[in-house]
Amino acid sequence: MELIQLDATSGNPLYMQLYTYIKQAIEQNQLSEGDKLPSIRGLAASLSISKITVEKAYQQLMSEGYILNSNRSRYLVNKFEVMTIKRSVVPRQICDTKQQSEKNQKILYDFASGEMDIGGFDFSLWKRYINKVLLDKERLVGYGHVQGEAELRVEIAKYIRDSRGVNARQEQIIIGPGIQSLLNTLCSLLKSEANSIAFEDPGFKNGRRIFANYAFTIRAIPMKKDGIDINQLLHSGAKLAYVSPSHQFPTGYIMPAGKRVQLLNWAERVNGIIIEDDYDSEFRYFGRPIPALKGLDNGEAVVYLGSLSKVIPPSIRISYMVLPEKLLVGFQQNAALYNQATSTLEQLALAQFMADGCLERQIRRLRKLYYGKKGMLVDAVKGILGNHVEIEGAESGLYIILTIKSKLEAKQLVTQALGKGCRVASVQDYYLQNTPENTSRILLYFSKIPANEIEAAVRRLRDAWFG
Repeated sequence: MELIQLDATSGNPLYMQLYTYIKQAIEQNQLSEGDKLPSIRGLAASLSISKITVEKAYQQLMSEGYILNSNRSRYLVNKFEVMTIKRSVVPRQICDTKQQSEKNQKILYDFASGEMDIGGFDFSLWKRYINKVLLDKERLVGYGHVQGEAELRVEIAKYIRDSRGVNARQEQIIIGPGIQSLLNTLCSLLKSEANSIAFEDPGFKNGRRIFANYAFTIRAIPMKKDGIDINQLLHSGAKLAYVSPSHQFPTGYIMPAGKRVQLLNWAERVNGIIIEDDYDSEFRYFGRPIPALKGLDNGEAVVYLGSLSKVIPPSIRISYMVLPEKLLVGFQQNAALYNQATSTLEQLALAQFMADGCLERQIRRLRKLYYGKKGMLVDAVKGILGNHVEIEGAESGLYIILTIKSKLEAKQLVTQALGKGCRVASVQDYYLQNTPENTSRILLYFSKIPANEIEAAVRRLRDAWFG
């Protein structure tokens, strides 16, 4: 080996410097298979370092397979395959253009976020439930059940039965730290069922990305006023379909009962599986909530996804999935491959929170709060933007949709709103391929906007779009 130079003043330990030097020499073919390395004693003496330093470097190299110890004092270079493919250097991208643009602008009003109203949750009450669970140290030092804590699964089973018409055993329920985490689990279960999946278009783009990441072919099926186009679904060849029938995102459309039956018939006909994302279903302001599609499912064809992120702070990170029996068997057979990433502490606190009726009261409180804020937003839009816009989606959910009567396209509308301190989202961003000619449709979430500032925020939108 060439003369090795070590820097004792460096913050990097001497053994790591020595390890790195030898490792790079092997990778760059300066040392070849079978070459003998100096003995620990000899190398320590030549470098004026301790034998322990050399020994630690050699041990790390052996653990990674770079060298072998043929006897107590003889160390040889192991066989190492030289990489023949030259990697292109990809420049590190700090953030994309959109993120950089938003970073450079001060956002005063975030109409693109569905986060909770800052006064919409009683944190002092939640703290009492957390503190109570903290007394149960034995439960908290374990890893928890792979499907989630039984107490919470029991309460969720009651909740979806009473509020969504879904009859499920607690054994069918999987707890996860968010819908996207649960979708990763689901993709691993569905790989043997199909290789393509139909998605509503426009629809949940992060869901599409997750399935595409697992090599599923995405079939974009256009939305109609009454939900996904069943005829196009039939001709898509897909055996999996991802739908949000109770409040479709982003259109806000609600699938009527008759079409839900058609969708279930499609699943039976193709021996398929429907993934129902029960998005935003808690906030229906007129009439009774629409029962979930899963409640009509007699053939065990529906995977049901639900989240509490709109009714408790999303930082608590608790969502759930109800699996049909055939997928549940696959999950349980491979349970060792999964882990439970949701906090046991928060699961147990939420279970008691629900058992005491606090979640029901929380939803009623938020429904009243958001109904008032939605009315204020609709009135402000009508009074300030007037005939320049058309309003959709005022019956349910945490946002409305504006069709802007302007020559500007959606991207320009988003940029100009940002220039006035308002972040908005374009419906166009959620299309995969069926983008309509009229792209000047904007989502306005209101949940995070302070009620007493809604009018001021809408005036900023007027100034941005109409001068």
